[in-house]
Amino acid sequence: MFFTALCAVVGVSSAALAADEALVLRMSAERQAAQGQCEQAIETARRARALAPNDAGAAAVEGRCLLDLKRYSEAAPVLADARRLAPNDAEVAVQNLMVQYHLGNRADAERALADAERLAPNDARTQLYKGLLLADRAQDRQAAEVLERAASLDPTADPYASYYAGMAWQRAQERDKAREALERARAAGGEWGAEAERALVQLDAGGIAARYFVRARAGIEYDSNVVLKGDDVTLPDDISGQEDWRGVWTVRAGAEAFRTTNWSGGVIAGYQGTKQFDLSDFDLQYPTASLWLDRRVDNRSFLRLQPYGGFAWQQGDQYLAHGGGELSYYRSYDAAGFGRLWGRVGYQDYRYPLQGPVGRVSRDGWEYLGGYEHTVPFDRSGTTVRAGVVAGAYDANGRDYDYATGGGYGGVRQELPLEFAVDFSGGFDYEAYQNSSFFDPTAISSPKRRDKIWTAQAELERPLTEWLILSGRYRYRDNDSNVEPFNYHRHIAGGYLTVVWSD
Repeated sequence: MFFTALCAVVGVSSAALAADEALVLRMSAERQAAQGQCEQAIETARRARALAPNDAGAAAVEGRCLLDLKRYSEAAPVLADARRLAPNDAEVAVQNLMVQYHLGNRADAERALADAERLAPNDARTQLYKGLLLADRAQDRQAAEVLERAASLDPTADPYASYYAGMAWQRAQERDKAREALERARAAGGEWGAEAERALVQLDAGGIAARYFVRARAGIEYDSNVVLKGDDVTLPDDISGQEDWRGVWTVRAGAEAFRTTNWSGGVIAGYQGTKQFDLSDFDLQYPTASLWLDRRVDNRSFLRLQPYGGFAWQQGDQYLAHGGGELSYYRSYDAAGFGRLWGRVGYQDYRYPLQGPVGRVSRDGWEYLGGYEHTVPFDRSGTTVRAGVVAGAYDANGRDYDYATGGGYGGVRQELPLEFAVDFSGGFDYEAYQNSSFFDPTAISSPKRRDKIWTAQAELERPLTEWLILSGRYRYRDNDSNVEPFNYHRHIAGGYLTVVWSD
């Protein structure tokens, strides 16, 4: 009996001693952190947590020091423990928001933001990271306003709050507000002041643009009608079927060559290809290249001249060469979005032979197209709506392929929870051919071809990292023609990985 009681007393005394030692260690860690000795503070706080695992204060000190040292992956679980042990600690909530943002965990950062806004809505850091998250969602005007508030709440939040506010204002086409914010950041000096100085130079030169960019996509897709077979057309004996799976890839890269106050220019190169699983006759290789030359008209608009060219091979055989130029006028309408008025002239040189008289079936010729498209983003809802019209004509060397065309298209993109986004689009084109567009030596006359082309597309995507995007896409085309070989339907569905990079 006495021995049992003695053991209990010793146990209680040991626990009390451990708690006292943990408290001393935590206080020591707090002092070391306050003196900027974060490495020592981390080790001391870990010793305190080993003795008292439920000490929220020790976890908070360790997490804060790991955050200060930018060891974000180590800080995240420690701050998660601190938040679990002290769910109403405002400082821990703000630090958890910061570490999740720097880790690139956007969904977790959004949840941490809700926590930080509940406990520390007037903390400059809460508003700063809220603004950065809004900017990541391309809600630039709202982001700029929040970042301006962060700068006003605490002078120590500058110059970076003003710098990012200036960049957001610039993307929102508010050049005067962008200049004001960037000049505040520049006045603060230091590293951020130097960044603001560079941004002001680019702002005076007509904008802030990536000097280099690369976008590459690869995937696998199913095509229900690779050969574009008409509904009542029999396939040749040497083609095994009309549907197939294939690998697809696209690479597009560009570089800005120069930029002045009113002018900028650069080059873009592209390459795309397909590899059919079975129908290898339809494998495609297609490199393209273009230049661009921009001329600023005013603070809201600019002109772009873009010559282009490309060459395609199908199963290694020459298929198409083309070249031309496009002139576009871009204009911002603030909350009403932005528009693009454009015109294009190009020549198509088809490199494969067609049966029939050259004067009738040659598809080589000049293409003339023009149109207008408008995009309106709704920042608060994460919705973007777009629509456009197009019209033109094709003047072929062979009279069977002369046609006039006109149509319209539209779409909507919606940001979803958990960083998903969905995009729906569709359109209609009408092509009126001047002649039959189908040579039949036994026919006395042929109807003039009329094509009604309906298209629809749906795409769901989610970024896996800042540079890698996973997506799935479905496309449908109904080529409703009164000339049977051109009357067909087509379904394409696939999954893709996209890599993006810019500097």
